[in-house]
Amino acid sequence: MSDSPQQAGKTQAAGKLPVRTKLAWGVGGFGENIANSAILSLVFPIFNVALGFSTLAIGLAMALSRIIDAIVDPLIGNLTDNTRSRWGRRRPWMFVGSILMTLFFCAVWFLPALMPQLPKLVTVHVQTESVAQKQQPAALHDSLSWYTISTKDIRLSPAATSSSFEIKLTRAPESATLFTIEQVKNGEASLDITIEPRELTFTPENWQIAQSITINAPPSFTASSTTLRILPTDDLLDSPFLHQFGITSHSSLVMFVAFALVCLFFYFSFSIFVIPFSGLGIELTDDYAERTNLQIYRLVASFCASLLVGYLYLWSQMAGEWLGGDEVLGVRLVGLGIGLLVLISTILPSILCRERFADSEQKKKEHLNLFKAIKLTAANKSFRMLMGSVFAVFMGLFFALPFMTYIGIYYVCEGDKMLAAQIGGVMTIIQVTGQFLAMPLISWASERVDKKVILFTGLTISIIGYASSWWLFTPSNPWLQIIPVVVAAWGLCACWAVNGSFAADICDEDELITGHRREGLYSAVFALVYKTAIGIVALGSGALLAWAGVVGQETMLSDDTLLKVRTAYLLIPVIFLSLAVASMWFYPLTRERVTEIQSQLRSPRQEASPSS
Repeated sequence: MSDSPQQAGKTQAAGKLPVRTKLAWGVGGFGENIANSAILSLVFPIFNVALGFSTLAIGLAMALSRIIDAIVDPLIGNLTDNTRSRWGRRRPWMFVGSILMTLFFCAVWFLPALMPQLPKLVTVHVQTESVAQKQQPAALHDSLSWYTISTKDIRLSPAATSSSFEIKLTRAPESATLFTIEQVKNGEASLDITIEPRELTFTPENWQIAQSITINAPPSFTASSTTLRILPTDDLLDSPFLHQFGITSHSSLVMFVAFALVCLFFYFSFSIFVIPFSGLGIELTDDYAERTNLQIYRLVASFCASLLVGYLYLWSQMAGEWLGGDEVLGVRLVGLGIGLLVLISTILPSILCRERFADSEQKKKEHLNLFKAIKLTAANKSFRMLMGSVFAVFMGLFFALPFMTYIGIYYVCEGDKMLAAQIGGVMTIIQVTGQFLAMPLISWASERVDKKVILFTGLTISIIGYASSWWLFTPSNPWLQIIPVVVAAWGLCACWAVNGSFAADICDEDELITGHRREGLYSAVFALVYKTAIGIVALGSGALLAWAGVVGQETMLSDDTLLKVRTAYLLIPVIFLSLAVASMWFYPLTRERVTEIQSQLRSPRQEASPSS
């Protein structure tokens, strides 16, 4: 019979942990990674590429939700540190957070279903005759739109300076609806284009009649591509401020508010699970090398989740076809399946794990109020250096993710979304396989070299990977894009392995100085830094994509836009990863120093602990 939680709590776990304990805790890394990564991986392909929701609006919604949520993270961390219950400090929070996180994760993908009249921002590309046609789309529509456009990309030449296309609805409107044809500039020359007529009216009687739009351009027209948008005038929103964020209609405003709120609830519940989960992992052992090995179990589970994440976009498209729709419909089925996996993998650690420190020992210590606890945490120099490095790594990684989506679809695969999804799946298998193989090497190194050496080696490998993308992202051989992405990921897995281990060492140093165990608050500050980076990246990447010329629902992007996106993908990660190296250069907690701290902490605990 296993020990009760109270009995287990009286045992001062030290040194090597049993494999079953590491497995029970590490499995939570699966749900943690797949829930967060699925949203980051799918939000732009689904909400922008498929639905035409502005990248700026997506970025703003995610940034607001993460920043607001990050503010309450220290409160959650401090609450878990001071919780007293028969189940321990961490586990009740983990149990509740697991359930809430699953519910709100699934809700994200059902948002469009709540707004069946969501207008589709249909795009029409106007090109010069010299531009090679890369894809001839069929009628553009999705499972949510109630109108479509039947056309192909339009070419203009000096000999024929006008062309036309047709628009008609897929079902009758409830009343007469006025449509406005807007021009979206993809180059200064597009200012010379005129559109006739600028407005069309459809009624319940004439909705099946195709109406023609004429494009006119002078012989001097040389733009590689310009884009038109067609949307219902009745739905237009008269707000210049919101227009700056791509929110141009009442439907898009409703979508923005709903998306921001659901994201806020998801990330809040995500914190309720992850902060005590991370705190529990920090306190399970006091062995210098074993702390890194414990984090490896979490990473291995996380890598298993990454295998699935790489296929989510492809599965969404396949499920959409099976259900008779598109990826917007298919992602609902995929989201439900992933939600079930999130629930199982995150609820297990709250049931199977046992906490290390005796409840009676914690009751003897003064409860720290939130502001005093934050002040003590901020005073720790080692932790400030670690957080500077972690922030820089997150900024570099998360800035690259959305850019990679557009480079893969529009540059390397030349607009072929299915090919991009297939390559992404294979890329994930190779990437995760390499990360699995790297784990024994990292574990071996943790027994022999300082953690800082492991960190610097991994960051250097990642920088090389991102830098090589300039030459290996090429339409002539789309599959070569796998190499830079995989190399960068291999390097970063070394960072993930040692960051949690660094935090455990810092908590020991903090206990020696303050006399308190505050793994929850340190995990919360870690989460705050992580979410702040996500918020900045969400807003910044959306702004950069809009600045580069990405609108949404494009068949192809212009050469100028692709150049800007590729340059951002190269420079931003390299700069931030270099800053991560600089932040940890003078990190003071060497193996020798941690061993000394452990020796000073162990003696008082042994004296206070009852004999077996």
